[in-house]
Amino acid sequence: MNKPYLDFLFHPSSLAVVGVSPDTTRPNLALRFLQSLSKSGFKGNIYPIHPAGGEINGFKVYPSLRDVPGNVDYVISAIPARLTPKLLEDSAAKGVKAVHLFTSGYSEIEDVVGKGLEHQVLKIARASGIRIIGPNCMGVYCPETGLTFSADFPGQPMFPSIPGPLGLISQSGGNSMFCIREATGRGVYFSKLVSYGNAADLNESDYLEYMTEDPDTKIIGMYVEGVKDGRRFLNTLKKAADFKPVIIYKAGVTESGARTCASHTSSIAGSAGTWQAFLKQFNAVQVNSMEEIVDVSLAMLKLPVPHGRRTVVIGTGGGAGVIAADDCTQAELSLPLLPSDVRKKLNAIYGTEAGSMFRNPVDAPPMASVESYFEAVKTLADSNAIDIVMMQFSLDIWGMAYRGDIILPFIDVVLKAAKYVTKPMPVVLHNCATPEARQLAAEVQEKFVKAGLAVYPSLGSAARAMHKYLLYEEERKRRGLQGR
Repeated sequence: MNKPYLDFLFHPSSLAVVGVSPDTTRPNLALRFLQSLSKSGFKGNIYPIHPAGGEINGFKVYPSLRDVPGNVDYVISAIPARLTPKLLEDSAAKGVKAVHLFTSGYSEIEDVVGKGLEHQVLKIARASGIRIIGPNCMGVYCPETGLTFSADFPGQPMFPSIPGPLGLISQSGGNSMFCIREATGRGVYFSKLVSYGNAADLNESDYLEYMTEDPDTKIIGMYVEGVKDGRRFLNTLKKAADFKPVIIYKAGVTESGARTCASHTSSIAGSAGTWQAFLKQFNAVQVNSMEEIVDVSLAMLKLPVPHGRRTVVIGTGGGAGVIAADDCTQAELSLPLLPSDVRKKLNAIYGTEAGSMFRNPVDAPPMASVESYFEAVKTLADSNAIDIVMMQFSLDIWGMAYRGDIILPFIDVVLKAAKYVTKPMPVVLHNCATPEARQLAAEVQEKFVKAGLAVYPSLGSAARAMHKYLLYEEERKRRGLQGR
């Protein structure tokens, strides 16, 4: 099978990091790139570049790109913008395929010099066949090859080595880093990710075309501030969305947001209504935050397609149940009154409805036995009146004194139930108001993630993710498209 175009961006055999100073007493962003690549186990040769030469972290530092003895496929530039035209000339002489311009100071600022520099760099690149990532961006992340821009995410020092099915195309570097942390903490890993900034050369349509053809990418997420070529993006998105789920967070839809986009990445934005109609036309999933990209991806990757919208919420706390009812209804999920035979079974399991609530949502206080709780979950999951079983845990509701002998045994029930329940079963860990509860939530989430469960931080986020998952699958079915 032929590799898709641009595959060389994600699988370079060698790279140079330009701007790595041997003086470690001063801030050095190029050194951070070098350290990240080294820690993540990049599978090719790495060449630090600085006019002073020398050695750093066990690597020989070369005075210029032309002094590197071997081939260089890929260059990361963390030097001032004014020095990059010379770097592009050196890259052309060296036969470099791609240059990532981390540096800012180009067309994103309202400055003639900055725009002129970007034009000059692009002219050299096009004359020599070099592709430019950026400027003003974090660049490429590919776990398979160890290509990364950070390897020090909290609590997960080795996660860059874990490949997965989510591809992310992000104009923002900061948002891409946040999304990596958020997704990996919930068990969603990446095939490829690119932060592309100003998109002076390669733009959102190029990366979308690539990820559509990439066999390792099963779901495509996008953070977009604006597009370079609306007609091309329209055609590219139509093809992509027919083939894979495309989840898009379009930022900058307000007047002030559009103004900020222009100063951030020199992008041309558009109105909220225009984008909403545009994305709906092609069955792209529109979301409103980076967290929601993860929420919807999680549902699509971890949960079976729901047969309908009939949802039961089971957990602890009458107030949480009321909130669940509102959140599900606002997300166009239905919470039907449980059939009389199901309620009778629940009464038989618990002996009484006193202190509980068996209508829907189901309030099942943790004073009962874990065996009763499992039987209740099994009864609800078996009902033909239910399509989605949503579990919710209000971790602060009973106080942390209940942690060992009350809450944790019920977590094990969920793990047991997950092996039995064949319907979608999103799990919500919420009401974490104290440091102890937040620590407990982190421990519980880790257990659930290892078991392959879809974990959400709120009832609303779980309900909205299920709604958008359903909308996507319903529209595919209406269009006669094959299942994923």
